[in-house]
Amino acid sequence: MILFTILAAVLSCKEKPAQEHKNLKEVKSLSNKQVETTILPTVNIKDNDKLLSPALIKVNSQGVWFANEGSLGYIKLLDELGNEIATTFLSTNENWMKEGSVNFSANLIFDAKGSKVGTLVIHNDPGSGDGDEAGEKISFTIPVTF
Repeated sequence: MILFTILAAVLSCKEKPAQEHKNLKEVKSLSNKQVETTILPTVNIKDNDKLLSPALIKVNSQGVWFANEGSLGYIKLLDELGNEIATTFLSTNENWMKEGSVNFSANLIFDAKGSKVGTLVIHNDPGSGDGDEAGEKISFTIPVTF
């Protein structure tokens, strides 16, 4: 009976797979923590979309990432070898201090230099400070084509 109770408790705490949740992707904390599943902002670029320069990248914070001084974070574009092609910051003209969704955007200007595929990396801006003053550094990737 005790074994059954423990098994039932473990199974009830187990999360559903990411594909069953909307807006879930695998993320890796830049602080080298384990890969975990979490709710992330939405992006207007989807897996394997073709990017042309300049590319307008739109990110909706969904109220799950918070802005720091009007910036949600930054975007890096990498080629298939992991070389950085471009970097830009996500900013907004909206009231970034409100609760809930806030739309951020950036124009990404780049030269793919003959690369056929790449990776768009969206990084949050956890703020500065130690401990509770700063959030956790998180990023997620979107594979793209050129």
